[in-house]
Amino acid sequence: MTAAWAARVASAVLLVAALGACATGAAPDSPGAGASLNQTQSGGPSRWELVRWQQPDGTLRPIPHGDNGQPIVFEFNSGIDAAQGTVSGYSGCNRFTGGYGKTDAGMRFDRMAGTRMACMPPRGELEGALLKAMQSPFTTVGTQPSAGSTGRQIIWKTADGDLLQFVERAGVGRRGAKIDAVAGGERIVYIDSQRVECPGIGRMQCYRWRDSSDAPWQLWYGPIEGLDFEPGVSYKLRVREYQVPNPPADAPAIRWQLLSVEERLRGAAQPIR
Repeated sequence: MTAAWAARVASAVLLVAALGACATGAAPDSPGAGASLNQTQSGGPSRWELVRWQQPDGTLRPIPHGDNGQPIVFEFNSGIDAAQGTVSGYSGCNRFTGGYGKTDAGMRFDRMAGTRMACMPPRGELEGALLKAMQSPFTTVGTQPSAGSTGRQIIWKTADGDLLQFVERAGVGRRGAKIDAVAGGERIVYIDSQRVECPGIGRMQCYRWRDSSDAPWQLWYGPIEGLDFEPGVSYKLRVREYQVPNPPADAPAIRWQLLSVEERLRGAAQPIR
């Protein structure tokens, strides 16, 4: 264990089990000191699972899985090392989507929206605490590059002093992972200038889209990975359409990944250059 690591987490209650493993040299699950996440990965989507939640007094919060066994995951469309992008995932009871951006000290989340399915404790309580914590920036207090079969890891400290440990996982969204493209592959879609509230298992903000400029609008429930959506601006996009293997019951089975922005229009004005 290095002095740099000790200095970065001196004000927080340390992850006792992880640090104990580090001290004995058996540290595949213990984030290391000052390691850079981009040491071992290139750009691209990445998927991260919440595996440990330690409160300021040192006690651990249980992290239950969903009805179908789904863990709490964050999927960063441009990778966790990107300056900004879109994030989506499962927060313990519902699906969510929004934006993320790097700060000098860690990570921030904004423009969050999600489904509104009610869950009994402890899942509902944990999800509420997680979404509340995401309203303030996270501070990065430890990272570790991937080692053997173990994915990269990161520990974030919330504004209330909780320590959240995430591990990068394989699957849809993992960097370099294979995705199953549906028939049609690439396509052109038109996106309306405003998102709207849409019904489902709960209520959330959806995109309005269509195949051509004169077709009727339809609702798109999933994220558009890579799109930094600006309200008041409509888009003509080239996207790759792919299928999500075994999606949760409240999540779309088809996803879009942005390939290029063909055109941007502010209201009925001329294209934005």
